[in-house]
Amino acid sequence: MDDTTKYRELFFEETDEYLQTLNDCILELEEHPEEKGLLDEIFRAAHTLKGMAATMGYKTMTELTHSMENVFELFKNGSLKIRGEVITLIFSCLDKLSEIVEDLREDIEKEYDISELLEELEALSSGDTKKEKSDVEDFTTISENELDETLKMLINNGKERSYKAYTIAIRLDDKCILKGARSYLIINKLEQNGDVIHLEPAAEKLEEGDFDKVFKIIYLSKMSLEEVEENINNNVEIETIKVEELQTSKLSKAVEVSDDEIKNKGEEKEEESKTVKPTKEKENTSSKSSSHHTMNQSIRVDLSRLDRFMNLVSELVIYRTRLEDLSTKYKATEIYEPLENVERITSELQDLVLKIRMQPVNVVLNRFPRMIRDLSKELDKDIELLIQGEETELDRTVVSELAEPLVHLIRNAADHGIESRERRKELEKPKKGLINLTAYQEGNRVILIVKDDGKGLDPQVIEKSAQRKGIETKGLNERDMVNLIFHPGFSTVENVTNVSGRGVGMDVVRQKIISLGGSIDVESVVNEGSTFTIKLPLTLSIIQALMVKIGEETFALPLGIIETIVKVKKEEIILSHDKEIYVYRESMVPVIRINEKLGIESTSQNNHLILITLGHKYYALLVDDLIGQQEIAIKKLSGTLGNMKEYLGATILGNGDITLILDVGNLCKEEGN
Repeated sequence: MDDTTKYRELFFEETDEYLQTLNDCILELEEHPEEKGLLDEIFRAAHTLKGMAATMGYKTMTELTHSMENVFELFKNGSLKIRGEVITLIFSCLDKLSEIVEDLREDIEKEYDISELLEELEALSSGDTKKEKSDVEDFTTISENELDETLKMLINNGKERSYKAYTIAIRLDDKCILKGARSYLIINKLEQNGDVIHLEPAAEKLEEGDFDKVFKIIYLSKMSLEEVEENINNNVEIETIKVEELQTSKLSKAVEVSDDEIKNKGEEKEEESKTVKPTKEKENTSSKSSSHHTMNQSIRVDLSRLDRFMNLVSELVIYRTRLEDLSTKYKATEIYEPLENVERITSELQDLVLKIRMQPVNVVLNRFPRMIRDLSKELDKDIELLIQGEETELDRTVVSELAEPLVHLIRNAADHGIESRERRKELEKPKKGLINLTAYQEGNRVILIVKDDGKGLDPQVIEKSAQRKGIETKGLNERDMVNLIFHPGFSTVENVTNVSGRGVGMDVVRQKIISLGGSIDVESVVNEGSTFTIKLPLTLSIIQALMVKIGEETFALPLGIIETIVKVKKEEIILSHDKEIYVYRESMVPVIRINEKLGIESTSQNNHLILITLGHKYYALLVDDLIGQQEIAIKKLSGTLGNMKEYLGATILGNGDITLILDVGNLCKEEGN
């Protein structure tokens, strides 16, 4: 075994950082080419990456990085202008480097064809002008190497659902006059038995007939290869077709990482991201990534050990509460002082374990600016991505699973939501479409919102598409109709584009969010835009809660969402339009009787109103009595109980009783509509 084997994990860890630094800095360089500090940071990262690869004996990486370094040198001395096509080439090189690193991480050894990339880089370095590609399209299918990370992820998801992935090339007959209409009919027929997830050329050019004779498709279906060929051959005005099944030995690992993979890979550097947070105030442009060069002390820990640590601390909190109850009951004054110290230590301990497991969502969000940049060019649209709340933290395991649903939603917003420049001009909208990605904490859950100012979801279009798929739509209102986009296999033929995300993709989004114990809602207004709201509860945590009495039962309410508590008289609750309201700060707040929601008979006069805030709205929860504030450990419900939307989880009290934790968001949902 080579002596360098023991340094592999360190190599992968640092390589991931340098590749992310290069992606971030090059993206910013395209927007601000005059910033010389960025070039210094880029050159430094590339040079270090080359040295690391050479030390480990990875010749392909070394050769490709060296050629990139030559181009960066030309940027620095001003011999080469920073322009879009050059940046696109650099990004292609970074994608290839990421692919090589992931293969090496999985001990997959194979030959990589980087000759084309090297030729293009060499042409730039030598000052030669690369010959323009022939306008005549080669009749070949799309290869695996041409797929981006998102397409690979879609194919992976499809295969998990027993879908096969096909790469198809179709050449139309010379006599075909309406090429756009013919290609539309072919795709329409394919969509009846699967999902088109990629098109070349782009959908707009295809529909307008703005291509030679050949177009290419990536197609997911449960049909056999012969059935796909027969489906296409049943159309007329086709000269020839080529259908191949994508037999990919390994697809993208960068977007979705499971806990087992994290263990095998030595875990990501979550401790470093906790202990050292790069400052946003920078003395120069390059300081954005300066943290990559700071020597930090960190240790990689198996997630199963952190889970065990969390469970032990949860048990410690429960028994500490039990001791407090006993000391009060038996008036054991001599135990008060040591018990106060135990309380202080356990509080610090639980804060520590929570912080160790928590990770900012920007670990996932930092990939989206690059993705939007690529989509803008691919779709020929002007798109701006605005990210807010990237410092919001979630449990480590939840963060690692967030990438997949967010990638789908953002691609859909760019592809299906944001209109073309011409259409936005007709609607008198700003030229640049806006996608807003927002994250914030609301009590004991995190809210993620993906919002665009595009064309929105048209219920009539969705209804027609559903009928073509054989989905029953009778009796559905507009809200239910819009939610059909989450139906397995659903897609809108009118919106066939490079990613048919309203089909397999949106179903994957919902299933993933549900598996994380969360929920997803969609609101849309035609020609105004769509808003997808993801709510993710903390699956295991220790929180401050208010214990309340409803009938003979005790329940817990997360303290973080409580605004205030008031004791009210019966006449202060007003009946308006068959709904009870309470006037708070000159606002009409809906009153929710928790006992009625839970089907529990009240044993006393309800007179305590707990005013809570969800988003920007107030709600008033009416309970029988208040018990007091207490620290509780949340345990996720499973099985049949896990399907009850009224409860977020359960906790064990100091006396051993099990108490349910109310899911206030779902209890207030009906009144909020």
